[in-house]
Amino acid sequence: MRITTQMTYQHAIDRMQASASQMEKYRRQATSGKKIENPSDDPHVAVRSIQLRSAVATHQAYVDSGKVSQERLGVNDSALADLVSTLNRSIQVALQGRGDTLGASERQGLADEINGLLEHAVGIGNTTFRGAYIFSGFAINTEPYSFNGAAVTSHVASTAGPINNLIEPGHSLQVNVDGNAVVRPTLDALLGLRDALNADDGTAIGSSLAQLQSALEGVNAARTTNGARTRELTTTLDRMDKISLSLKSLLSSTEDVDMAEAIMNLQHAETVNQAVLQTAAKSVSQSLFDFLR
Repeated sequence: MRITTQMTYQHAIDRMQASASQMEKYRRQATSGKKIENPSDDPHVAVRSIQLRSAVATHQAYVDSGKVSQERLGVNDSALADLVSTLNRSIQVALQGRGDTLGASERQGLADEINGLLEHAVGIGNTTFRGAYIFSGFAINTEPYSFNGAAVTSHVASTAGPINNLIEPGHSLQVNVDGNAVVRPTLDALLGLRDALNADDGTAIGSSLAQLQSALEGVNAARTTNGARTRELTTTLDRMDKISLSLKSLLSSTEDVDMAEAIMNLQHAETVNQAVLQTAAKSVSQSLFDFLR
């Protein structure tokens, strides 16, 4: 087969284009830090990358939901802890007011303090998290309790819920506390104590004391349950964080280049390209020489 000058030219051009393309590929990798820029560069890597990115996004949605749930449980605990403090102080006042040495005016002074604690407890019962009432069950936009100075009114018939948040695939966690089972008994006990003190009724004060102690047990039980949920969620989030790191590591190994290797490949490609250019130049010059001769 006779090698023509045109074939020599074409061969040189093909080698130069291939060399330049390879060099540009490694230059893009070294600059971007990514193995591919377009799916057509490597369809297998592109598909794997899409799958992993979807998995990372889905997993992150669970993590974000879990962290919101963690915040909600923290607000629950703060509110319940405040109720515990309010009830403990009320029990102290009830014990003091039950004494036979106190007169009607002194008990009325204690009643004023309990009235303030009752108003505070109503405020606790109307605690919100991100604009939603935490003790209203599903009626998150309805204020559950109000106090007009004489009586406490509940505005939500059922506050049980349950409100369950999905924190990982197939695993949900209840994040609400039943207000009518926990808060309402506290409000009733405080109201009863205040009225008993105002009435200067030692027997009624004793009954209110028992109600306060029962309400305190209920709040402490709810706080214990909320704490157990918090620990369960913390364990789940720790596990989810590890999975998240693993997924992101897999995504990085799929998409990202080894920079040291990319730079080495680029340097090698540049060397090869220079050699190709020099070889092509000699080949073309020789062909022209032969032609002129």
